[in-house]
Amino acid sequence: MNERRWWNGSWSRLTRRDVFARNAADGRWQVELRRGGPEGRVRTRTFGSELEAVGWIESAVVDPDGGWREIRKAAGRRRAPRSSSRHGGKVAQNELQAS
Repeated sequence: MNERRWWNGSWSRLTRRDVFARNAADGRWQVELRRGGPEGRVRTRTFGSELEAVGWIESAVVDPDGGWREIRKAAGRRRAPRSSSRHGGKVAQNELQAS
């Protein structure tokens, strides 16, 4: 699933606004307007293509002068796997000698 996200830069529940554009398996795009954070009010609208959805968002919803910005996920950022060893990833000397 492809997803794009915009945010108005406000952390306050009263003024926070988020906009998500997601594509469905049938090729349509759903725009979700969220007011007030994760527990806030949600409205959705469906478009035939990404171009239509993003065009509507940028013309009718997002105001660049109002602090709005597109949030992009950082590509290639992965967390290193944690060691399951109780020694914090270091091999104990007695384990080395036993092998």
